[in-house]
Amino acid sequence: MRKKVKLELDSPEGIRELDLEGEISFGRTELADIVIDDPGLSRINTTIFRDNEEVLIVDEGSSNGTFLNGKRIEGEPRLLFDGDEIKMGLDTRVRVSIGDKRRETAKPAAEVAEEPLPGSPPPKPAPKPVSASRRRSGETELILYVALGSTFLIIFGALIVIFILMEPGDPETADGTPRREMDSRAMIPIAVQDPFGGQEQEDIGELVQYFEVQDDIDVADLNDVTGSDSNAPMEENFNVTVEFFKKQQAKAMEARNAPTGNDPPGQKIPPELRGDGVIKQKAKLREMLQEGYVQPMDYSDLAKKRMSGELVELPMATEYWVLEVGSSANEEQFTSFDFDDHVNAPTITPMFPDYVTLSQLATNFSGHRYDMNNGADRKQMKQRMLRMFHPRARPILISLAKAYHARFNRPLRVTSLSRSMEYQILLNKTNANSFKVRGKGSLPPHTSGCAFDLARKHMTAEEQNFVMAELARMENEGILDALREGNVNACFHVFIYDDGVPPQM
Repeated sequence: MRKKVKLELDSPEGIRELDLEGEISFGRTELADIVIDDPGLSRINTTIFRDNEEVLIVDEGSSNGTFLNGKRIEGEPRLLFDGDEIKMGLDTRVRVSIGDKRRETAKPAAEVAEEPLPGSPPPKPAPKPVSASRRRSGETELILYVALGSTFLIIFGALIVIFILMEPGDPETADGTPRREMDSRAMIPIAVQDPFGGQEQEDIGELVQYFEVQDDIDVADLNDVTGSDSNAPMEENFNVTVEFFKKQQAKAMEARNAPTGNDPPGQKIPPELRGDGVIKQKAKLREMLQEGYVQPMDYSDLAKKRMSGELVELPMATEYWVLEVGSSANEEQFTSFDFDDHVNAPTITPMFPDYVTLSQLATNFSGHRYDMNNGADRKQMKQRMLRMFHPRARPILISLAKAYHARFNRPLRVTSLSRSMEYQILLNKTNANSFKVRGKGSLPPHTSGCAFDLARKHMTAEEQNFVMAELARMENEGILDALREGNVNACFHVFIYDDGVPPQM
């Protein structure tokens, strides 16, 4: 039987008890699940959530912080235990009650000096008697810290020496040649654990910020697409010129007669778009993995999924949408990505089985022929493969885009569709806001093929409210889950169910 978790919330509005089933966020605005009239809170200050039998807490980058048993927490989520006390804002506290006993090493809240909020005077320390056993414990801890500190200094010093020997300090080497740039595949960045794989619990606060990660597309990087049947349905007619793309992009971005932005006045966020979308997506993606879904590692995997019909392409622009995806696609040779040997990812040559797949697609890419020995052609192939997603997502996006166009006479800006793991990690190198991955088992949302993002900062409140109402309706019909993302990644993140069935929760 699942253990019950209760949160006793003591705020300026009084004391009340909350049952924790999935996750609960606290803040001073309606972006949070629990809205508290405490001016010291951020819009979304803190989230407490469950991962099976574990209970965790994460600070959502708040201004005044979150304090667990008197100590400010930052970064990765922290485990919570029965009796833990949390302070946030000026006068908001939460006491945790769960079945687990507190670890013996955990200090009671009364024994830890509470850190002051920024700008407030430090509290006066209260004298406490110290037992001999605690003195001995403190001395042992001090010795341990000194030893660890010394080891760190030795390692750090060695790394500095190695760095000095291997890398010159100036942009050019002694003989005047340019310094060698770091290989973009040289490392996988260490970052938050991916929630949609089999690893440890994610930092949901960071996850929610990292769905829309594309840099602005450079029109100079685009090429006309030709070759498909001009009599094909609109969603399958890939004959699109760069001039038409520019026209539609300008139409989408044209000046409005009302305020636009992340939070324009009059915006009304339905509960469906700020609820349990992360939990539902996580559950559905786990189902996909259990049912045998294979995430694409590189472009050859994307090519296989396209040729098998597992993913379908969208034209880069129509009257109803404009696809601003593929900004990080490059002219480099196709490589074979493998987590076991990502540093030395080999170039796919005719000796590789994957070369046959890519060659077949290059020979007839919906009627267009590409030369795999030409860098510009390779780049365009990559861009087109990033314009794909799940077949069930296509009618959903088309329906939404047509409804938006009928109301506002503008195309929707789509900023993310499918990606390979290799491409996602390339984004990690060039875009600080991209969803970071680490190791096997990771499944960033867009490698599922079931996600797409819609830009919204250029929209008025009326436009955003319209799109949110449409997404909320489809979510209530069990078609998809949608999230409204803010900050630098302001977008509507949409996740469709690959089999048309909501996840088993």
